[in-house]
Amino acid sequence: MKKQFALAMASCLIFSCFASCGGDSNKGQTDENGVRFEQILSQQEKRVLQADEATVYELNTDISGKEYVKLELQTNVQLVGQFIYENVKNSAEKAEEDFYIEASDGETIVEFKQFLDKFRENGIGQFDKRLTGIRLTNKSGQQGNVTLHSFSVSDRKIPDYEREVYLEKDELKLGADLAFGGTLTYLSRTTYGGESVDEVIDNNGNVYVGVNADENCKEHLSSSVNLVNIWDAGRQIQQSYYADVGGGMGKPGQMEKPLHYGANGYERAWCFTGHKDGYWWPYNPVQAGDCADNPSQIIDYEITDKDGDGENDEIYVKVRAMDWGKGYMIKYHTAIGTIIGGSTTKSYMENWYTIENGMVRVKNRFIDWNGFSDMDTVPIHTNELPATFVIQPLNNFVTYTGQGVWKNDTANLTRKNDVGSITEGGSFSATPTENWFAWLNDEDFGFGMYIPNVDHLSNSRCAISTSAAVDMNSSKRKPGPMVANTLFNKPAPSSDYTSCYAFNLSYTAPVVSWTMREYVAMTYEYAIAVDYLAVMREQFKEIYESGTLTNESLSAWKL
Repeated sequence: MKKQFALAMASCLIFSCFASCGGDSNKGQTDENGVRFEQILSQQEKRVLQADEATVYELNTDISGKEYVKLELQTNVQLVGQFIYENVKNSAEKAEEDFYIEASDGETIVEFKQFLDKFRENGIGQFDKRLTGIRLTNKSGQQGNVTLHSFSVSDRKIPDYEREVYLEKDELKLGADLAFGGTLTYLSRTTYGGESVDEVIDNNGNVYVGVNADENCKEHLSSSVNLVNIWDAGRQIQQSYYADVGGGMGKPGQMEKPLHYGANGYERAWCFTGHKDGYWWPYNPVQAGDCADNPSQIIDYEITDKDGDGENDEIYVKVRAMDWGKGYMIKYHTAIGTIIGGSTTKSYMENWYTIENGMVRVKNRFIDWNGFSDMDTVPIHTNELPATFVIQPLNNFVTYTGQGVWKNDTANLTRKNDVGSITEGGSFSATPTENWFAWLNDEDFGFGMYIPNVDHLSNSRCAISTSAAVDMNSSKRKPGPMVANTLFNKPAPSSDYTSCYAFNLSYTAPVVSWTMREYVAMTYEYAIAVDYLAVMREQFKEIYESGTLTNESLSAWKL
């Protein structure tokens, strides 16, 4: 990779002079979302780039207070770019921020928008910036064309408060936390046909969640129950992917570097996830953050009223994920003179959240642009689509694995209230023939997900296999840094036993196995219901019969 970078720099085209850009450099534009941009670079001539050749557009412009940028261009090649900037108050403090633009047909004008990396503690751009240039490198392996139409900046901000953004409709409320990579961090059934959905300590000393659960209990905890566990950056409902590059995991506690360490352009890190003695962890982009809770970088987000009724009905987020196992690789960033935690991957994850017909609908998209070599030769790896962590009082796992598909066969439901504990190496695998699973209370009320075209379901608990006892639900970290950092405008924990902050949980990964593809996007969708089992199963059947959610695109990635 270093050699390729050197060759690319050696072949850079001559800088274009900002003074010769043409057009009105102070022209203001307002986009369809009401964001006002100031154009600082206008129409450029088409540039022909050979494979791994770079071109640089010189700017030398003070963009203090303007951390949101927009490029409009035409390209028929994959472009890896850098925004090159320095501190306005100290020109010796410099940084280069990577980005990626997918190839198009060369005729369509592509719009790329991004927040520069200032709005997180481990960001690299913690200063007002003078943007000195934009570098674009052709990574398609063949000659191609680039035409830059404009570059603009805006003072749009990610607020330092209220970073969890919400949708509410049909007695459902969802929240995506921008401080946790836009992952699904909040999900509640606000009411059930007008009845409350409560979290309580029941008369047996267990934490219990259900409809009107406070009618007979020892202690009422909450009637705004978040069903998503958010103990750390590895929880939530989120995208998480693996690639077996850079050697093998080795045996627990065996710290000798594994065979082929550093192969494919990746060096593994030592990580204690999965075993108390540690492993050489694989490449693992995780949407919320890494094993040390370093948060991922928000690239863009939108909250829109798509149907024009005055109510927001879609949340869109785009993020550069952290590499899970490299959370504790604290390093000194020589370019900007500061300590940076963890490793931000060269990948993009996108989410679209909506509430439709009494269910949450989610579309996920992932593309990796590290440029790892020889990806076809590395071993396949299982992947979580998505990683799903719900609260531990919903401790009964249910799915359907029979042959009477969508025929209301209740006798052959697979039920399991002891799926095994993650911390004890336990799990339970099931292959759902109706493409759904659920985590329920003892009255069959709870959380369900419909996710077609996956291989199987991997299911576990954390800390203890079955119990919902108070002592296993206590969040001893409250009000520690993780809880404090994830609250924002979510309700504060009503008690030490608020389940979404507890270490214990219920977990399912809809699993697929593949070898990750570089510069190739992957998309899938799923639906979530919060209801009684019989109702959610009918809801999922309606989706199946409508043919609106099939995940056929996964077949190109699956083996």
